[in-house]
Amino acid sequence: MDWDTALKMAQTFSYVAVPLVVAIGGWLLQRLLQRQSISRDYVQLAITILSSSEPSRVPPEIRSWAVDLLNQNSPIKLDARTIECLKSGDIALSGFQFVPSRALTPALKQELETSLNRFKTHLTKVGFPDMEESVAVDIRPGNTVKIGGQEFVAVWDRTTDSIIVARAFANDTVSVLRQLAHKIILASDDLSNAYSAIKSGLASYFPCSFTNCPMVGENASKAGKLVFPSQDLRNRRQFSEIDLKDWSSVQNDGSVIWGGTFWQVRELLGSENADRLLARAWQEFAAEKQEDDGSVFAAFASRLLEQLTGTDYDTPRLRTIFEERGLRL
Repeated sequence: MDWDTALKMAQTFSYVAVPLVVAIGGWLLQRLLQRQSISRDYVQLAITILSSSEPSRVPPEIRSWAVDLLNQNSPIKLDARTIECLKSGDIALSGFQFVPSRALTPALKQELETSLNRFKTHLTKVGFPDMEESVAVDIRPGNTVKIGGQEFVAVWDRTTDSIIVARAFANDTVSVLRQLAHKIILASDDLSNAYSAIKSGLASYFPCSFTNCPMVGENASKAGKLVFPSQDLRNRRQFSEIDLKDWSSVQNDGSVIWGGTFWQVRELLGSENADRLLARAWQEFAAEKQEDDGSVFAAFASRLLEQLTGTDYDTPRLRTIFEERGLRL
């Protein structure tokens, strides 16, 4: 066979073989990508199952399947003890993603992750819906953080599903949990100022009740307290001090006055009864969207009293709590 003949045969073969190789390669790549996509979807499903804040609601067979699936697709396999704890429900995967930062130490991350997960579970137990999506936690250096041109010591940024906290307040558990409360207890994105004042009080009350500490900002740094002094829910301030035309008053006075009112309810009914009562009443009431004026305060107080009518906790003292702060019921 001469050189020209061999060259022609090679060219002919390449014309046939190259498209065939490309086709087979493309098919194999497509199959690989499909398998990766399916695996990714299944892994995400497994993570969702294992992230549930109510493990008792997930059948043991489903948890076991989710753990095996996650472990099978993990490049670093889980140890036997972790597998056992995940399958039993003794531990759950975190629903929080921490943003790397020089202000976030490993010890602080562990402390915050534990507190946030336990608080999330607590809010679910008292009646709020389970938080299924992941939340980012961003601890930033300094005494304040700037969001949208405004400065905060801690804030729930609903545009990014993020808890953002200045380092000066990162060690104050209540301040951090308060931002998660804003996300979970929010019944609507367009609450009026009157509703927002009540919500601000609830956002302060629930982490205070959970930690059994009636102070917001108590464990902030000294520099942080100069920016935002601690709030004490053990107060007897009047509802009339909340200026519904002033957003700062709605948030801050609403936090202290309504939060203080709820703390009194807790002292009367006990933490578990008060938490469940407030969770149920708020979710029902916020969905009604009454007129944005002072009557909203009295209407919510009346709703709380109605829910206790005829129960062992139906007491005149509960009505007095609201009346002493200036509400006519």
